[in-house]
Amino acid sequence: MKRYVWIGLIVIAMAIGWFLSLDPFRHQPPEPTVTIEGRDVKVYTGTYSWSGMFRGETADAKAEAIDLVKDDPSTLAKPEDRLMIRFEEEPTPKSFTIVLWSVEDKKEIKTYKKTGQITVPSTPGRYVYQITADWKEGDGDFAFPIEVK
Repeated sequence: MKRYVWIGLIVIAMAIGWFLSLDPFRHQPPEPTVTIEGRDVKVYTGTYSWSGMFRGETADAKAEAIDLVKDDPSTLAKPEDRLMIRFEEEPTPKSFTIVLWSVEDKKEIKTYKKTGQITVPSTPGRYVYQITADWKEGDGDFAFPIEVK
């Protein structure tokens, strides 16, 4: 009899562990991890909409990507350093797009649809990368400033 109780407790513990691994309490999209030549880059969350299992949330940044982060400290980079953007937390986005903006001109420079590694611009200046990601649970915008010296 004790054996069946232990087996039942183990099965229940595994079921609870599986349920919690789905992160049912998440109410905003997972942030990307960004590095430049192995150095961590601060990423800012912009507008997003998310529907979790128990709770949903919508947030409006009320600013474009450049305006959201232009006054924040920029990560320094050398011309043509390697930039890596990854979504390490689950769930993984269905798709994401990265747009490079010039802070001085407020103009879009380049759009990346698929990435592994991106090379930062070779021209010195301040830039903002905007990441737009889509999941089945919702979508989110993220941004981070860099300065190429």
